Amino acid sequence: VMKKLFLLTIVTITAMIMNACNESKKNAPLQPEQNDDPVVVDVQNPGVMRTPKAMNFATAEEQLKYRTNEFSFNLLSLVSAQESEPNLILSPLSASMMLGMVMSGATGETLKQLQKALGFKGLTEEEINAYYKTLIEELPKLDNSTIVKIANSIWVDGAFPILPEFVQANQEVFNATAQNVEMADPVTANIINRWADDNTNHLITDIVKPEMIRNAIMILANALYFKGKWETEFKKSSTYKHDFTLRSGEVKKVDMMWLSEEGFEYADLPNGQLLELNYKGGQYCMDILLPKKGLDIKEMLADLTLDEWEAALSDMHYMTVNVGLPKVKLRYNRDLTEDLQAAGIKRAFEANAQFSRVSPVPTFLGWVKQFCYMAVDEEGTEAAAVTVGEYECTAIPVDRVFIADRPYLMVIREKKFGSILFVAEVGEPSFE
Repeated sequence: VMKKLFLLTIVTITAMIMNACNESKKNAPLQPEQNDDPVVVDVQNPGVMRTPKAMNFATAEEQLKYRTNEFSFNLLSLVSAQESEPNLILSPLSASMMLGMVMSGATGETLKQLQKALGFKGLTEEEINAYYKTLIEELPKLDNSTIVKIANSIWVDGAFPILPEFVQANQEVFNATAQNVEMADPVTANIINRWADDNTNHLITDIVKPEMIRNAIMILANALYFKGKWETEFKKSSTYKHDFTLRSGEVKKVDMMWLSEEGFEYADLPNGQLLELNYKGGQYCMDILLPKKGLDIKEMLADLTLDEWEAALSDMHYMTVNVGLPKVKLRYNRDLTEDLQAAGIKRAFEANAQFSRVSPVPTFLGWVKQFCYMAVDEEGTEAAAVTVGEYECTAIPVDRVFIADRPYLMVIREKKFGSILFVAEVGEPSFE
């Protein structure tokens, strides 16, 4: 039926994307509005934004969940194939939200590639915005037992011209905070890092360094924080040392948590076992896929499809299971630029990227990085992710932006002798 992987390090976040335990169906159409009028904007006072049309998710929610979860599995497969480290954690939701903000400034082929890769092909901009807005508003309040926090932010180099519609859309849809900064100032990196620290319960504290953002004209970031207690907690007194066999065949002792004679959703699969552990409140869960002995996790992941995963979930039944789960704390950071390009988001990272709804000056994405943390113990799970993306300027260096938006002087001269032919002071330009 399926070839699968051990999703301990990612399924919590995948489940968060659409509350994977509960969704119901919906369809869609195409093409976003555009406004390319050039203007310089103070991001802290961008004006009033038009409100997106209300969207009813009831008719095609299941279809939308399926499409967006495809991004999760594609990204996981791409990263796993390239990663030699034994552990990895990704937050597809965090990456999707940061790229959703990027998408609000894209046009043409750049927009199409972003929509397709993220699972939004065929949807209108208003439907996409409504989807993100719903997640941001609803995930944190699904139940009172699990903590979910989502934060988005924009930092713009103060000298750079940004279209107000871009900032307003991200404030309205993603509830993004916006701030003018001086990218060349080392203090700016501290400001961004402090934001990450504050929005991940101090789990992720260092996402940028001054030299990384010196040439940036804008930084976008998403922070995601999750903390859930198990519906049935593991007793600390039952945790014991147990052998764990690495991919290399080496055996190591780990702290193995143990639950006996409890009821869980469970399935025996041709290539392994699938277990669901609920968090208190029942709105979030962790699904764990354990391959059969002798099956390589990365080979399984290379062939894993969302259809197979959905089929496995549908095979689960409530039964008594004895559960042994390692106690684990993980940190993982990755530059996702090449992974996203491999997923089909190519144009956004090229000099000819189409971000005319961001600025009248040509821009492109320089890089996208993600920082993740996860701890699984007897009480539950704590996880955090920050995805950060950097915009660079195509046409001119960031520290050489020139906009004649105040009285100025014009001089016409010849260069051999230095003779000035004309000079003009312009205080109120017109062309009548």
